[in-house]
Amino acid sequence: MERSFVNKVAQDRWLYHSGLSEPRPEPPERVESRLKGEFDDQPDRRLRFATAKYDGTHQIVLRSDVENNFKTDRPGRHAVVDGLHHWEFDLPRRIYGGDYHFKLFIDSKIWQVGDNLKVGWDQNAIEFSDNEIAFAYVIEYWTERWRPAHLVTVRTNIDGTMRDIFGTFGRVKHGAWQFLFCYDQYPTSFEASLVLDRCTIADGHPFTLTDTDPNKSFHDGNLSFNASETAYTHHYENFVSIESESDQRLVRNIPRESDHYDVIVLGSGMGGGVLADALSDRLRRVLVIEAGGIRYPVHMNELPREDASPVQRDRLGHYRYECTDWFDGGVAFSLGGRSVYWSGLIPRMTDWEFRDVWPRAIRDYFLTADDEAQTGYDRAEKLMRKRERLGPYQNKVVQHLNSVLSDFNTIDLPMSLHQPNIQNDDGTITLKNVLTRSTGCFSTADLLLDSLGKNHPAGNQNLRVALHHFITHIRYADGKATGVVCQDLVARTERTYTGKYIVLCCGSVESPKIALNSQLTDPNYLVGKGFNDHPAYFYTKKHELPTTGDLAWLGAMDGHAKLLIRHKQANAVDHPYHMEVLINPRYWDLRHSDDDLEHADSASDQNAVVELKFIFDSELNDENHITSMGPDKKVTICIHPNRTREKYRDEIVQVRNHVLISLGVPECDLSDAWRDDEWSQGIKGTVHHAGGSLRCSSDGSGVVDENLKFEAYDNLYCCDVSVYPSIPAANPSLTLVGLAQRLAKHLDERLDSESTSSEELSKGPSV
Repeated sequence: MERSFVNKVAQDRWLYHSGLSEPRPEPPERVESRLKGEFDDQPDRRLRFATAKYDGTHQIVLRSDVENNFKTDRPGRHAVVDGLHHWEFDLPRRIYGGDYHFKLFIDSKIWQVGDNLKVGWDQNAIEFSDNEIAFAYVIEYWTERWRPAHLVTVRTNIDGTMRDIFGTFGRVKHGAWQFLFCYDQYPTSFEASLVLDRCTIADGHPFTLTDTDPNKSFHDGNLSFNASETAYTHHYENFVSIESESDQRLVRNIPRESDHYDVIVLGSGMGGGVLADALSDRLRRVLVIEAGGIRYPVHMNELPREDASPVQRDRLGHYRYECTDWFDGGVAFSLGGRSVYWSGLIPRMTDWEFRDVWPRAIRDYFLTADDEAQTGYDRAEKLMRKRERLGPYQNKVVQHLNSVLSDFNTIDLPMSLHQPNIQNDDGTITLKNVLTRSTGCFSTADLLLDSLGKNHPAGNQNLRVALHHFITHIRYADGKATGVVCQDLVARTERTYTGKYIVLCCGSVESPKIALNSQLTDPNYLVGKGFNDHPAYFYTKKHELPTTGDLAWLGAMDGHAKLLIRHKQANAVDHPYHMEVLINPRYWDLRHSDDDLEHADSASDQNAVVELKFIFDSELNDENHITSMGPDKKVTICIHPNRTREKYRDEIVQVRNHVLISLGVPECDLSDAWRDDEWSQGIKGTVHHAGGSLRCSSDGSGVVDENLKFEAYDNLYCCDVSVYPSIPAANPSLTLVGLAQRLAKHLDERLDSESTSSEELSKGPSV
């Protein structure tokens, strides 16, 4: 049988869709057929482990939940292909006909680290790599006493007794430090010691790890350090504060508690970073307070590529569930916040998405040109460096679809992807004089570090950034916020900063947490309520595009298109969704310095394919809520599946067919009704698109007003997706940046007004 292995690493790398999608269920009729044994005579399923580490001198077996509950060995077959070791496992269809979970076991000694891996019923041949399967000696230390911001490391006699080996806290094991020592890099026996804060070795250490005793587990009852607690401890997982030399070098002007600022911005992400930079450009003294350090100075896609996903690896565990439904995390504590990790999509909200719940002043700001012939979206797109063009293939696809889909508008999927030397000249793309280089995908880490690196009034003369400062609460009195209290996680001391205005920009989970911990007056009892995300539906089948006939050009292997399709405006309100269409998804974020890697990634792709996604808007849901358990604890989240757009299922099936037939997919390959096994549903929410937990209004019925000011406070604002009074179909980033620019102008005008009033008062009464 011809084997077409799906490389899971490459597959994950090019996933661009935001939103939590459920796995595709096995159809009931297939389950029934499988139980009857109707697939028993079909070829075996196969699993491959491709490794650069483990050759044929080892023995690797697979154990699974469908064979004696992980007690039966299924030996692997070793081969060398193109210099890489392959361990292949033949899995009989009569046993492995549906979903299965597995783990690998090497040399009858070491288990694969981590949770059991799942393979779906429709994945007949799948490949895993060293980035996903690791064999290692494991040390775990379960502790309540020495949690972050304390730091626990390990020293070994192999690495040198002064070299600290870092682990993770809570990312794999909740409440535990975990350290991995790769089986291929460490001998069959070595010594190790746990070390607190890089200076205190645990009492009684070192201890010994061997290949016959590869796992060691400690807890506060059987391990002690001769030290006392000095650090502020929190319950966030995968959040360990370590100040680097880069932190100190790139952020040189250290804020002082004795300084008083015009505006204090809490959080440096998409909203906070843009707001702070815009205000400092207006020569206002601004302080940004950020819980993380400098993880990456630019967007992750501008860095050398790697198989592991930084989005998943760096995200924090910052909430727990109050209800049983799953909500997908994604927050990152670092300079730039999630703007360092986002997908770069910047569609505008259309008129119908504002509906009646968005304040009219905000709607008009975005959609109506001002005296300079600029809308709010024009200004936001300029800052975010909206991409001009993707090339002749995409242009041709757009023209084709606009000619055959008469009820729709097809445009380039708007992206923040800097093309500084491209200009439109009477419809023709030309190259301008090459004066500047691309800054790639927008991030506020890049924006802020650009300012901090320049000794200029619009640079570091008016901008200060406090890294590794964990905000606990806001102080207030007489209807005004008076200060921000935070824990300096590096210096291990509490600090309070004061300013004329304070703006929460910590995201739709962390901002309401701070508001709740501060016990802010909430006249409408809406802080933390309404929290919701937009539902999305992913069509999971990938259809090949034609290579013959009039549309043969669509099947070009080197063609790539990212498209946004919407109903024409007159009908859009009755069809509240956008379509994202992606042709040849392997090119989504293609970046390589080594051309050989590009060919390796695409080697298994034999045909041009198309993917579709439908994204709906959504109202808020007051049954969803966020509850704070205290400044040093995670919040609890109750968010229910968003099923409000399920009534459109039949419609999107017909629209899907219309679009795919227009792209040359045979009608006979398409179903004429909704089938669960063809769709994956993103209805449970993601932290990076959910909002509404501090909603705005124009009539005093929300948490903040149309200027994003808290209703009960004169100088306290919020500028993140929390303020959204509904969740648009459009990705939220462009609108949030526009809101930040609008708020910067508003605060600048208030500061001007106060200055003018002070000058008038200082003159005294006229004679």
